[in-house]
Amino acid sequence: MNQDAERLMAFLSGRAVPVGGLDESGWDRIIELAKRHGIAQLLPACWKAQGTVPPPAASGRINSIHLACAAHNIRLFHQLEIIVRAFQAAGITVVPLKGAWLAESVYANIAQRTMADVDLWVQRDDLDAARRVMESLGYSSRSKADRPQELQDALTGETQLFKTDAPMVELHWNVFPGEWLRHTARIDEQAVWERTLVYKGDGVRQLSPEDAILHLCVHLAVNHQMSSIGLRTLLDLDRARQRWKIDWSMVAQRAREWRVSHATWLVLQMLAEGFGDPEGRLPLRDLSPSPLRRSILRRFISLRKMIEGIHISSGPKRFLFLLALVDRPAAAFHLVWRAFVPDRTWLTLRYGLKDAPDWRIGLQRLWHPVRMLVRRNV
Repeated sequence: MNQDAERLMAFLSGRAVPVGGLDESGWDRIIELAKRHGIAQLLPACWKAQGTVPPPAASGRINSIHLACAAHNIRLFHQLEIIVRAFQAAGITVVPLKGAWLAESVYANIAQRTMADVDLWVQRDDLDAARRVMESLGYSSRSKADRPQELQDALTGETQLFKTDAPMVELHWNVFPGEWLRHTARIDEQAVWERTLVYKGDGVRQLSPEDAILHLCVHLAVNHQMSSIGLRTLLDLDRARQRWKIDWSMVAQRAREWRVSHATWLVLQMLAEGFGDPEGRLPLRDLSPSPLRRSILRRFISLRKMIEGIHISSGPKRFLFLLALVDRPAAAFHLVWRAFVPDRTWLTLRYGLKDAPDWRIGLQRLWHPVRMLVRRNV
């Protein structure tokens, strides 16, 4: 890592940082690096805890970022409260996920965690009722071109809802979404739901600590391919292990049972490298892949690459990384097969062919792999 990255990591992890020779441009580079990762709003608290006094210009700039984050999150939480109350009135139990939940349960200060949207998990049987509630609040759904809503409803489990001057809301019935997980993992989501804990009354619940750790790891490694939100997620994990009582042996056991042990190991290994594991609590040895697999994964990901802003969320490299991430070799072959020869449900819903004749579906099946090769994106 370069010196700016090393200083930023030292600030974030609470290590002593020599700043005597750091000029104003150096402070600006550190702030810009933190801002790029969506964690700049945390620096005032880090500096205060370490007794670091930045120059007035750097202090003023970072305080402005912190206050802007606070103002944004206050508006977001106000809207979230309206939604949660409407769900409770309709008898719908909801589990807040990711930023909106972590800001309160992990950081205990909503100004220290950036949030772009609101993620809410409901049971699939409640999905239609939850959508009606959101529509009554002025929200409307919008699907992406490559993710038609029918496909989302059948397989992915996500609905994006929009309202003017309000945060986007992602309504989930599947808390571990994605084709990689559908074809390679074995996650019992009903058991995850049954393990949720009371958060704000019986109508608003939260993931158990062990399931939350796995959710963060899988979301970063599988859904984001260690890109974009990497450093912020490592911070989430670091803060979570400081505040929660976590049974790490249970984390390892579930990761193996769910067939996401390699994904979990990779994220926790980055956590240990960036923020330490002085008491040896992280189950790195229990989850560690073979030396060959570790070597392959290291070719894609390192802490330095994450801080520099690695991006492997598209193109052939993304697919190769996801192949390297599977727990079982047979699952890699199955993933390749389904990438080029998708099952009928995915194929028809993805291309809007639900009621099409067999010959039309057959043509699309032939065109699908050609389309992927032309676009160089699997």
